[in-house]
Amino acid sequence: MTATTRERRSPSPARIGSAGFPARLGGRGAQPEPAISNECVFSALGDPAQAVEVLARELQHRRPGQTPAAVVFFCDGLYPLQALADALSQRFACPLLGCTSGGQIGPGGFRRGGLSLLACYGSGLRLGTHLIEPLSQAESAVERIARDLADRPLTPGWRRFGLLLVDGLHQGEERLAHALYHGLGDVPFIGGSASDEMRFEHTPVYFDGRFRSNAAVFGVFETSQAFEAFRVQHFVPRRERLVITEADPERRLVIQINGLPAAEVYAHALGVPEAALSPELLEAHPLLLRMGEELVVRAISRVTRARALLCLSAVETGVLVDIGDAGAALEALKQGFDAVESRIGEPALVLGCDCTLRRRQAERDNQLGAIGDFLAQHRVFGFSTHGEQFNGLHINQTFTAIAVAAHP
Repeated sequence: MTATTRERRSPSPARIGSAGFPARLGGRGAQPEPAISNECVFSALGDPAQAVEVLARELQHRRPGQTPAAVVFFCDGLYPLQALADALSQRFACPLLGCTSGGQIGPGGFRRGGLSLLACYGSGLRLGTHLIEPLSQAESAVERIARDLADRPLTPGWRRFGLLLVDGLHQGEERLAHALYHGLGDVPFIGGSASDEMRFEHTPVYFDGRFRSNAAVFGVFETSQAFEAFRVQHFVPRRERLVITEADPERRLVIQINGLPAAEVYAHALGVPEAALSPELLEAHPLLLRMGEELVVRAISRVTRARALLCLSAVETGVLVDIGDAGAALEALKQGFDAVESRIGEPALVLGCDCTLRRRQAERDNQLGAIGDFLAQHRVFGFSTHGEQFNGLHINQTFTAIAVAAHP
């Protein structure tokens, strides 16, 4: 299932890796030098200063005499984060956007631990970052961002898109995504909730020289290139007609379905006893909400003692839901990318936010390597998240992305 919005462990002690995205086969013949280009580098060095220094030197080796216009990074939360923040801010003078992650996506496919860094070059891309802190003051922060953008008119022919990174442990994503979408309606955006390999301990975001909790950073990219925001999920509905008759959206609880305890109805629909509702079964069968022609995924974290379903996104009382069955994740990605590339051509870059639960399912299905190779082949740089955002929605078990075209 695909939807689009179109707008033209502790780090290991001593391993270094760096790679460019693989070349794509085929294409449209000789092309002029693109207005944007990028380099992706990775280090598993445990010392943050050494990791940053090695990556900066590698970028200088690849791009002698050039400085990045913007840097996006994702890192293991087990780093000493202030030391990492100091090293990054001292080594890179350009805007920086990043957070902790439950793993990264880049030229090598999926990675765990370490530091992944994307450096963007060229005259066709600019980045500005905006702090939202605390998350409870999302509306006032969005008003400030809107005023700031209004005071800086776009270059003729340019457009804006956003990448939202938000602390994944403070449950403010629904309110924040709604506020951004309605406050900045002409700026399509995707996003991801910072993560920490499912430890659920500390998931801060980076802004202005330090990592911050109970906060979000909204990166606003300006570009002369065509781009498209899209999302992909691989669940198909069972055609169950289930009504949420009692819910607590603030706590992300589904308490009753069809007037009965939620776990009872959910287990009956799956044809299993309630005692069989394991984490793996819950991950394989999330709730699906229909919004217009699209299905939105609500992952289920666990069953509570009161037989409620604790979800990873809010569900409202009175809505109709279905139960999803997992389809072919790789085939869904192929269909999503084919559709986007048919409209904007081969991308120079895809910024992606991929749910950690999708990665865990791929591991169980022995598909992690194949999916990682596909994402690398399509120039995806991103991370494994605790939740994803797509315009005004906070969702789960979904891949959200912005594809930026290599050529106008």
